[in-house]
Amino acid sequence: MSGILGKLTGWMRPRTLAGQTILVVALSLAFVQLIGFSLYYLAQRNQWITVAAAPGVIRILEALDPRERTPAWQRARAARTLIVTPQVPVMTGKEAPEIATRAAELFRSAGMVPLDVRAALDEPQRRNRRLRLFAEERPQAPRLQVQLSVQLQADQWVTVYTRSAPVAQPIAQRMIVQTLFLYGMVLIPLVWFTRRLAAPLRALTSATARVGTPEGAQPVPEIGPEDVRRLAASFNAMQQRIRSMLEEKDHMLGAIGHDLRTPLTALRVRVETAAEGADRDRMVATIDDMQKMLDDILSLARVGRDREPPQRVDLSALADAALDDFEDMGVPVVRGDLPRAVVNVHPRAIRRALTNLIENAVKYGDRAHVSLRIESGRAILSVADEGPGIPEDRIEEMLQPFTRIESSRSRDTGGTGLGLAIVRAVASAENGQLVLRNGAERGLIAELSLPIVA
Repeated sequence: MSGILGKLTGWMRPRTLAGQTILVVALSLAFVQLIGFSLYYLAQRNQWITVAAAPGVIRILEALDPRERTPAWQRARAARTLIVTPQVPVMTGKEAPEIATRAAELFRSAGMVPLDVRAALDEPQRRNRRLRLFAEERPQAPRLQVQLSVQLQADQWVTVYTRSAPVAQPIAQRMIVQTLFLYGMVLIPLVWFTRRLAAPLRALTSATARVGTPEGAQPVPEIGPEDVRRLAASFNAMQQRIRSMLEEKDHMLGAIGHDLRTPLTALRVRVETAAEGADRDRMVATIDDMQKMLDDILSLARVGRDREPPQRVDLSALADAALDDFEDMGVPVVRGDLPRAVVNVHPRAIRRALTNLIENAVKYGDRAHVSLRIESGRAILSVADEGPGIPEDRIEEMLQPFTRIESSRSRDTGGTGLGLAIVRAVASAENGQLVLRNGAERGLIAELSLPIVA
């Protein structure tokens, strides 16, 4: 039950700026309408009370007029519409203190102060009539009988009977019609305005999601209100600065890579001419490590900056080709299920990511088990090893650059700590995700998921 209420509440609570603005305005209009109709109903009610009390007051005042006291009094008593009794009369129907209070006010305004005023309403067919909220009262509806009793002296009560039309105000109908009309006059222009206001914001959101991707983001149209136009102009200027900085970074990394490779190559040639021995082997290994670190740094910096557009490739075929290369080199890899899965990616980047995962699995877990499965429209490439795994509290840390955990995962030290960082950057650039988790018994499982092309 709570889940259903939560879903209903979430559905009724819009998340967009336009939806929330419309909801707030609609609720405000409903609140104002409720207050307005409450005041309207109270005014109608007070008016009806006055109309119900006035005929009886007027009839008693006319009967007591000194100029016509005798004839008027006699005519009224003869017609049985005015009754004089020494005791409190029996009230017919339901007592109406509001009418009695209003009658007393009318008597006082006419210069007469009665000792007591009582009133009652009687509707003979009240039980057989239905409440009509959405239609006008029928013309043949019975009229209410109003009994007004006034104590003029200690032993004299004057009672008069009059008729009054029942309260026949279709409040609900008028409220619904007027509210719909008001909503139409206010909400239709508001919906148009909020959609017009939200259009550049949606374009800005879409462009922001593409900032830093290989295809980049198109300039946001500078339309809408002045502040929204200034926001779009600021975003376009910021995007241009970011693009310039990334291009400058690429040029700088290319120059650094070229400048560093040249002395490393020269140093490697000189070391090769040295006499064989342990010192020569250590120098060669150091130069190789420096070369590998330089390649990894440049690869990480250039992820997502491919000039070529993405291609539709079969991920299983790409994984098969990578596994064939490792098998030719004698690397212990195990090929699992590799169903066909077409993805739209940069093949070289995905090949590099898969290579890094397999190399890590072999280096730290002795053997790599590679498989592919499809779940919820995504292709999940899984690489599992047979090592000790990673402590749960350090899994997220291992995805950061220059982070290694050789002391707990490998017999030998080494590596630059950039392999998983490169895979994570590739996955992000390809709208994918890299997830690390420990196996049920042992080993680490690295899963690279990518969206499948429909």
